[in-house]
Amino acid sequence: MELGTVVVVPAKEDLFAMPGDQSHVAALAQSARPLYSSRMPILGNDVLQSWIERVRKLGVQSLWITSSHGDDSEACFALPGFARQGFDRLLMIKLKSYAEMDLADLVRFHCEKRNSVTEAHDARGQLGVCLLDHRELQAAAEKHQFPGSVISRGRNTYDHHPYQFRGYAKRILSASERQELVRDGLTGACALRPFGTEIREQVWIGEGVNLADSVRVIGPAYIGARTIVREGATIGPFASVERHCVVDCGTTVERSTVLPNTYLAPGLLIRHGLVDGRYLQDLGWGAVADLEPAGLGGRIHRRESHGQAFGESDGFSRAESGSAWNIVPWDIVPSPTAPQPWFQVQL
Repeated sequence: MELGTVVVVPAKEDLFAMPGDQSHVAALAQSARPLYSSRMPILGNDVLQSWIERVRKLGVQSLWITSSHGDDSEACFALPGFARQGFDRLLMIKLKSYAEMDLADLVRFHCEKRNSVTEAHDARGQLGVCLLDHRELQAAAEKHQFPGSVISRGRNTYDHHPYQFRGYAKRILSASERQELVRDGLTGACALRPFGTEIREQVWIGEGVNLADSVRVIGPAYIGARTIVREGATIGPFASVERHCVVDCGTTVERSTVLPNTYLAPGLLIRHGLVDGRYLQDLGWGAVADLEPAGLGGRIHRRESHGQAFGESDGFSRAESGSAWNIVPWDIVPSPTAPQPWFQVQL
């Protein structure tokens, strides 16, 4: 069986909202759109890497990665190319969830049910994982319809049995579920482990972390690489401060996540929130506040590497300081009208 694999990363502009005034902030607060990219690290880990490792276990030698807008039009450009490659099946993963899924079991289910399309679901719905037979891939290419939407657009569900996944899964584009994943990673309730050194029970730090002597770190907690925490600050419990952040004097981060390259001013109390640069989202209500006008927070601007793509992660790194994947541009989409690049990743 020749199995092709594609990972579609939601485009940054669809996910990383940068409102310019308070009216935009109010509109954002009423929407379900996150402030952050799906490539943002979680406890120093790249969720894309976790899916790549699961694909590797299938014995697949390479996979393809691209980004896509919400309507998936960019991914449709590649369908004829994949159809011409002669794959027996195509596995498509849209990077919107972390799921501890045995992809070999998904393939077995697909074959046993003789599905032309199999989508993975959990109790809350689609997980963004879809397996297609060659004939369905060809049909989707002809219709310019993204395969992951096939069943939901009126196909006979009796002909397409969904794969019911009952293992651990969280939507990484939901702020509340993302924080639940942080909590479970810190306490060992899932397979995702903090990327760093455990300096004492349930307290992890990355490389180059600078903690003032008077800082209190209350486990479970994680502080990412090259983050600075100044005098009198408190991190934890159930807190994750990702890489290249600055937490200023006396600020407390509790049951919250601070995403990379974020500055927090002195004397703040961040509780049950997600902070991404200048924006603070309440995990319970979903309301968003702009910290920058009052000087309470902001983005730390860093010079990014040339290879950075598909969000805020450093290229296709295995982890914060790991080695890069071997990636090459791929011309499966020769049309100059195709708006997004494709990359082939050698596993």
